[in-house]
Parts: sequence; structure tokens; C-alpha cells
Amino acid sequence: MLTSVIIDRVGNTNVFNIVQDSGVSNPALKPSERLQSVIDDDLIGEYLEELGRIANISRSLSSLPRGNEEHHALIFQHLNLTHKLREIGEALFKQFFPPPLQDYIRNSEQSYLYFHVDAALASLPLEILHDGTAFLWEKFYLGKAIKGQEIAASDFHPREIINMLIIADPREDLDWARREGEMLFEHLGAFVSPKKINLTLIGGKTVTKLNILNSILDKDIIHYAGHLHYSSNPDENGWLLSGGKILYAREFKMSGAQPKLIFCNSCLSARSGQVVNDASWYAHFAAAFIRAGRTSYVGTNWELPDRQPTLEFTTQFYDKIFQGKTLGEALQQSRYYAREHFSLNDLTWASYQLMGNPMQTVFRADSLLPDVTRHMLEAEDVIAQYPYPIASAFAAFHERFTELARQGKECDEELLQLLFQLFTETLFFLTGLVLANYRIFNFPKPIAFPYPDVEKSIAALFAALGAIRAIKAQPLAVNLLETLYVYKDNLEKIAALRRNYRAGELRNSDCETYTITVQYLMESLLMDLDFLRHYGFYLIVEPGHRQLSFQGIKQYHTHRDILLPTQANAVTYTELLEKTSYLVGKCVFYSPVKKTFLDLSPFMRINAEENGSYSFTFTKSKDM
Repeated sequence: MLTSVIIDRVGNTNVFNIVQDSGVSNPALKPSERLQSVIDDDLIGEYLEELGRIANISRSLSSLPRGNEEHHALIFQHLNLTHKLREIGEALFKQFFPPPLQDYIRNSEQSYLYFHVDAALASLPLEILHDGTAFLWEKFYLGKAIKGQEIAASDFHPREIINMLIIADPREDLDWARREGEMLFEHLGAFVSPKKINLTLIGGKTVTKLNILNSILDKDIIHYAGHLHYSSNPDENGWLLSGGKILYAREFKMSGAQPKLIFCNSCLSARSGQVVNDASWYAHFAAAFIRAGRTSYVGTNWELPDRQPTLEFTTQFYDKIFQGKTLGEALQQSRYYAREHFSLNDLTWASYQLMGNPMQTVFRADSLLPDVTRHMLEAEDVIAQYPYPIASAFAAFHERFTELARQGKECDEELLQLLFQLFTETLFFLTGLVLANYRIFNFPKPIAFPYPDVEKSIAALFAALGAIRAIKAQPLAVNLLETLYVYKDNLEKIAALRRNYRAGELRNSDCETYTITVQYLMESLLMDLDFLRHYGFYLIVEPGHRQLSFQGIKQYHTHRDILLPTQANAVTYTELLEKTSYLVGKCVFYSPVKKTFLDLSPFMRINAEENGSYSFTFTKSKDM
């Protein structure tokens, strides 16, 4: 159930009303009481200043080198920033809320708390006030709105397919913002099905105001990582672009865009050169954007350091969103993750606010209507975008499958053979990919690529994965390790069916059963390998950023620019020129986010033929 607390401020007096079940009431009150408190602006100002000071200390501590746990423990013992937040949060809680409302909050069993505050109180991060037993965010899924900008439950229309735009470092002067955008793009591409998300990444100096105004129109979620421009005039707040240009809130409003969520991980700039260091600017900035429509806004109370925890918090939040969690749930669970997993005085968990209804759900995880296409493999995606050996084998299977369907038949022995061919091509490609990852970690024990032995290839694949997992590392392709372990039993099952078939143990009556089983298992695997589309499978033809892509079948092979939109600059061109110079003529797997190449040439080759075409072969390797 949602409890809304409406707070009006007249002078130094706050007047509170509570709304439950769409009715105004004050269940915290006795008949003779009024819900009012008197708190001066200077006390609120002192709280915000102290909050800013604590945040600055946390940022400074984040720059200390890791490794000396005793040193960090000593610092924590003397500082304990969480305890300081509790102290000032509890002090202000007692001053800000009248005693009956304090008791109501302490004893409430409601899940959702939605503050509707006077504009004069917009800067106050109510979620990190403390009632003596817990921070408010620990007790409630909590959101806030400036009065008049509330999002009602009737405005909720969660989507089954999310259109998401990531805008990263549009001035090309914040390396952390570029990396955040690219890594978020990679993470969501790996862990969220393309049937659930249409993902667009833009960034760099080539991004203009017109680019953004066109890109935001159909988006449900906009993630921005870059400079914010703050002005005392709300409509003049905005996002800072290259050349000193600013995309103003008024321009955002006039565009007609109505995203359900804007998420900002940003640093602050101002034309005057004055940087606002406390939380006072945040709510006013967010309010300028959410005036545009039924939009919720998640952002930081203060500048966060350029560190991995910020990205981890962000990916945790989006993971929860795409599980169908409400905004309030997603933010609370991300806070818990940050507090439990980050360093002792890291205050990432305390750094975010939600301007919006905490009950809002952006993504509908479970469709209300049956939609079998959500759980079907898209043949054209595999044929056009998967690595060539997989795409080619799948195309042959799909052609035969389609031909049989036209004849009114379900299967034949040729179709089963093509399925086994798809299995072996997929297995050998994945084994080569994992062994290439294994090599870069310089393990002392070599593992051979036992092509064309299927059973030994499975053993080699999981021996390499086990070693990588043991050192808590990850293959270059995000989600590859987890996906392959999920399908380990299925791979072994298909290998056993293939072995029985090759041994002549298949009866005519078993053909249909074998075909249906192998087809189901292979289509399930290929659906969960969809993230491979976000990487590159190339023949390096010359040093530089344009290479010959071997994604899809032959008709899709073409020279492509391997850069992401955020990487079109001289530094990246030079970096790729150097990295590709020693790989010419070799087959590689490429991560555009990490700008890292895996040399696959010990396991597979792409050879130029005399007629100008190319041929692909796997190559058996000895222990390496």
C-alpha cells in the first residue's frame, strides 16, 4: 500500500497531511492534535552543508589505494561516515517531523512512502533521515515529488519492450562517463533479451542538440552520463554538450518526449564557473526535466567519484528494473547491495534520490497476453548477426526445416544431421573462444583444442571455464561463463545423442524424438547466446578501425567500422591502429567496449581464396 505525505511550508512552519487509500486522513493524530513542525531554514542549511562535507570525505577516501585493510579499518573506526549520517539524519528527523508523525513512521507497516513536498523543501534528501532505528529508505520503498508534479498510479503503463537511450560523455572530456555508457550498453546487451529492449548508445563531440532531440522522442528510459548545467532558472538547467552548447530543460519539454525514467550519473557545471557541492541543486534540476510529462528521475545528491561502485550500483538498478521491480524496490535493493558490497566508508548507497512515484513500474516482466514470440529464436537474427560458423550451420538447418514444412513434413534424417552439424560448429566456436580467453590469463597448465573430437572439446571447454572462474575472472564476452555453465548438461546430452546416432543405434522411430530434442536444446542455447551479436568476429585485413566482419552468413560479410559512437576520436583511432598492426591476417573476437581483441588464429582460420572469396576452418591445436 502507498502512503503519501503532503508537506506544505509557510515561513518556517511545515504542515503535514497523510493520504491513504486515495483519501486524506491523519492516522497518526489524536483528535486534538495538528501535524505541524517549526524548523528554520538555517538548520536545514546546516544539515545540507554537513551532508556535503561527509560526501566530500567519502570521495577523498575513495581515492586511497586499496590493499591495506588494517589502514582502512582504522580510518573507518575514527570516521565511520555511516554513523555520522545516522547522527545528523536522526537529529533532523526529530526536528522536521512532528512527534505523532515520528511515531507513525517508526511503527508503520506500509511498504511505499511518497513525499509530496513544497518547492522550498525540494533539496532535502528525506530518504537518508533516520528514525532512531533505521534510515527511511531501509523501512520504505521511497520516492519524492515537488507538489504539482506528482505521478499518479493511473499514469502507470509499464512496457513489455523498452526503448532505451544512453547518452555518454557528449563533450569527450569525462572518460568515466564514456566508460559508464559503453559498459552499461554492454551489460544490458548481455543480460537483457533483445525482445525486451531496444538499446541505443550515442556520445562524443558528434552529438548535437538536434541528434538528442530526435533520439529522445520514442524512448522509455534515458540514461545520461556527462556534465549537467545548473541554473537558478529551472528552464535553463540542462545537459552540457560540446562547443559549450547546452540542451536546456525547456527544449526537452518542447520536444514532446515523455520518457518514463531519466537516470543521471553526472557532474555539475555552471556558466559562472561556480560549482554547487551540496544536495540543494539536485531536486530543482530534476524537477525542471520531469515537468515535461509523466517522468521519474533518478540521480545523485552530490558528485560521485569516478569509480567502479557507481557503475555497479547503476547496473544493479537496471537489473532490478528489467526484473519488473518498481522504481522504489529497485532503488532500495540497489542501496542494500552497495552498502553490503562496497568499502566501509563508501556512501554510494546514500547518494541517490528518486523524484517520482516509488510504485511506478517501467517494465512489465510478465506479459498479460500470451506472446509465444518472446520465447522463440529469430532465425534472421542468427543468420545475419551470429559468428559465421554458427550462422552458416544454422542457415543450412533452417533452409531444410523450411523446405520440409512446405512439403508438410516435420523432420527427416537430413534435418537431424544438420542439427548435429549446428551443434558441433557452435561447440567448436565456443571452445576456441574460451581457450583464447584462457590463454590471456597465462595459466601454467596448457589446454589443447581437440578439434574435431566433440567429447574432448566439451571437456576442454569446461576445464578452461573452471580455471577462469576459480580466479574470479570473466571471459571477454560478458555472460559467457554463466550461460555455458547453465547449458553444460544440455551440451553433454546432445553429444550423447550424436554419439548414439553415429554408432548406428538410432531406430527409425527415434528420428523424430531426436530431432525435436536437439532442435529444442540448440534453439534455447542460441537464444541465450544472443549477446554475441554485440561483439565482433573479424578478419584483420590491415591496421586500423575498419575490418572485415564475419558476422552472419557470407552475404553479410563486409568491411565495418568497429568503433562505438562514443569512440570516434583520434586517440581511439591511434589505439586501434597499434593493436591491430600485429593481428593482420588473423581471425579475432573483439569487444568494442573494452577495445580488446582475442586472437582466435590458433583455433580457427579465415583464408583468402584465389577467386577473391574466403573459407573458414577450425584448426586442431596441441597443448599451448
